[in-house]
Amino acid sequence: MKPILLAALAALALPAAARAQPPGPEQVVRAYTDAANRHDLEAFLALYDPQIRKYRFPGELASEGIEHAREVYTRSFAQKTDIKVEIVELLVLGDKVMAHDRVTGRPDGKVADEFTVYQVKDGRIVAIVYVDQVLS
Repeated sequence: MKPILLAALAALALPAAARAQPPGPEQVVRAYTDAANRHDLEAFLALYDPQIRKYRFPGELASEGIEHAREVYTRSFAQKTDIKVEIVELLVLGDKVMAHDRVTGRPDGKVADEFTVYQVKDGRIVAIVYVDQVLS
Protein backbone atom coordinates (compact mmCIF):
# COMPACT_ATOMS: atom_id res chain seq x y z
CA MET A 1 0.00 0.00 0.00
CA LYS A 2 2.86 2.38 0.74
CA PRO A 3 4.29 2.22 -2.83
CA ILE A 4 0.90 3.21 -4.25
CA LEU A 5 0.60 6.14 -1.83
CA LEU A 6 4.12 7.30 -2.65
CA ALA A 7 3.42 7.10 -6.40
CA ALA A 8 0.21 9.09 -5.97
CA LEU A 9 2.00 11.76 -3.94
CA ALA A 10 4.82 11.94 -6.48
CA ALA A 11 2.31 12.42 -9.30
CA LEU A 12 0.61 15.24 -7.42
CA ALA A 13 3.96 16.93 -6.86
CA LEU A 14 4.68 17.11 -10.61
CA PRO A 15 3.79 20.39 -12.30
CA ALA A 16 0.61 20.24 -14.37
CA ALA A 17 2.60 20.69 -17.59
CA ALA A 18 4.68 17.59 -16.81
CA ARG A 19 1.52 15.50 -16.29
CA ALA A 20 -0.33 16.89 -19.31
CA GLN A 21 -0.52 14.67 -22.36
CA PRO A 22 -0.65 16.22 -25.83
CA PRO A 23 -4.13 16.21 -27.34
CA GLY A 24 -5.08 13.13 -29.31
CA PRO A 25 -5.35 13.06 -33.11
CA GLU A 26 -9.12 13.62 -33.18
CA GLN A 27 -8.87 16.59 -30.79
CA VAL A 28 -6.15 18.13 -32.95
CA VAL A 29 -8.16 17.81 -36.17
CA ARG A 30 -11.27 19.26 -34.51
CA ALA A 31 -9.22 22.18 -33.13
CA TYR A 32 -7.71 22.70 -36.60
CA THR A 33 -11.18 22.89 -38.15
CA ASP A 34 -12.39 25.27 -35.41
CA ALA A 35 -9.37 27.56 -35.95
CA ALA A 36 -9.99 27.54 -39.71
CA ASN A 37 -13.65 28.48 -39.19
CA ARG A 38 -12.60 31.39 -36.94
CA HIS A 39 -9.91 32.41 -39.46
CA ASP A 40 -7.51 32.34 -36.51
CA LEU A 41 -4.21 32.00 -38.36
CA GLU A 42 -2.00 31.63 -35.28
CA ALA A 43 -4.21 28.96 -33.64
CA PHE A 44 -4.44 27.18 -37.02
CA LEU A 45 -0.67 27.17 -37.59
CA ALA A 46 0.07 26.23 -33.97
CA LEU A 47 -1.37 22.79 -34.76
CA TYR A 48 1.21 22.19 -37.51
CA ASP A 49 4.56 20.57 -36.98
CA PRO A 50 7.21 23.03 -38.29
CA GLN A 51 8.10 20.54 -41.05
CA ILE A 52 4.45 19.89 -42.05
CA ARG A 53 4.19 18.07 -45.38
CA LYS A 54 1.05 18.22 -47.51
CA TYR A 55 0.31 15.83 -50.33
CA ARG A 56 -2.25 15.38 -53.07
CA PHE A 57 -3.41 11.78 -53.37
CA PRO A 58 -1.77 9.39 -54.14
CA GLY A 59 1.46 10.96 -52.92
CA GLU A 60 2.41 14.11 -54.84
CA LEU A 61 4.10 16.59 -52.50
CA ALA A 62 2.05 19.81 -52.63
CA SER A 63 3.74 21.87 -49.92
CA GLU A 64 6.28 21.63 -47.17
CA GLY A 65 7.02 23.65 -44.04
CA ILE A 66 5.09 25.98 -41.82
CA GLU A 67 6.35 29.16 -43.52
CA HIS A 68 4.77 28.11 -46.81
CA ALA A 69 1.53 27.34 -44.97
CA ARG A 70 1.66 30.79 -43.31
CA GLU A 71 1.93 32.49 -46.72
CA VAL A 72 -0.90 30.47 -48.24
CA TYR A 73 -3.34 30.78 -45.32
CA THR A 74 -2.63 34.46 -44.66
CA ARG A 75 -3.96 35.15 -48.19
CA SER A 76 -6.71 32.53 -48.02
CA PHE A 77 -8.16 33.70 -44.69
CA ALA A 78 -8.12 37.33 -45.89
CA GLN A 79 -9.74 36.59 -49.27
CA LYS A 80 -12.20 33.81 -48.41
CA THR A 81 -13.90 35.20 -45.33
CA ASP A 82 -17.16 33.28 -45.81
CA ILE A 83 -15.66 29.78 -45.97
CA LYS A 84 -16.86 27.37 -43.30
CA VAL A 85 -15.82 23.77 -42.79
CA GLU A 86 -18.24 21.26 -41.29
CA ILE A 87 -16.91 17.90 -40.15
CA VAL A 88 -19.34 15.32 -41.53
CA GLU A 89 -17.45 12.29 -40.21
CA LEU A 90 -14.10 11.44 -38.65
CA LEU A 91 -12.43 8.04 -38.60
CA VAL A 92 -9.44 7.58 -36.31
CA LEU A 93 -6.87 4.81 -36.50
CA GLY A 94 -3.74 5.26 -34.40
CA ASP A 95 -2.11 8.57 -35.31
CA LYS A 96 -4.21 9.00 -38.48
CA VAL A 97 -7.55 10.78 -38.86
CA MET A 98 -9.63 10.60 -42.03
CA ALA A 99 -12.06 13.48 -42.28
CA HIS A 100 -15.05 13.90 -44.52
CA ASP A 101 -15.59 17.66 -44.54
CA ARG A 102 -18.19 19.85 -46.21
CA VAL A 103 -16.93 23.28 -47.22
CA THR A 104 -19.42 26.09 -47.83
CA GLY A 105 -19.06 29.80 -48.50
CA ARG A 106 -16.66 29.28 -51.40
CA PRO A 107 -16.26 32.25 -53.78
CA ASP A 108 -17.72 30.17 -56.65
CA GLY A 109 -20.84 29.39 -54.58
CA LYS A 110 -20.28 25.64 -54.78
CA VAL A 111 -20.19 23.19 -51.91
CA ALA A 112 -17.14 20.95 -51.64
CA ASP A 113 -17.20 17.52 -50.03
CA GLU A 114 -13.63 16.55 -49.20
CA PHE A 115 -11.74 13.53 -47.88
CA THR A 116 -8.52 14.41 -46.10
CA VAL A 117 -6.15 12.25 -44.04
CA TYR A 118 -4.16 13.83 -41.21
CA GLN A 119 -1.22 12.29 -39.40
CA VAL A 120 -0.80 13.66 -35.87
CA LYS A 121 2.21 13.16 -33.59
CA ASP A 122 2.73 14.76 -30.17
CA GLY A 123 -0.31 17.00 -30.62
CA ARG A 124 0.75 18.42 -34.00
CA ILE A 125 -0.17 17.66 -37.59
CA VAL A 126 2.92 16.28 -39.34
CA ALA A 127 1.33 15.31 -42.67
CA ILE A 128 -1.88 15.92 -44.61
CA VAL A 129 -3.05 13.99 -47.66
CA TYR A 130 -5.80 15.63 -49.70
CA VAL A 131 -7.54 12.52 -51.06
CA ASP A 132 -10.48 13.87 -53.05
CA GLN A 133 -12.87 16.77 -53.50
CA VAL A 134 -16.30 16.71 -55.15
CA LEU A 135 -18.03 19.99 -55.99
CA SER A 136 -21.79 20.42 -56.18
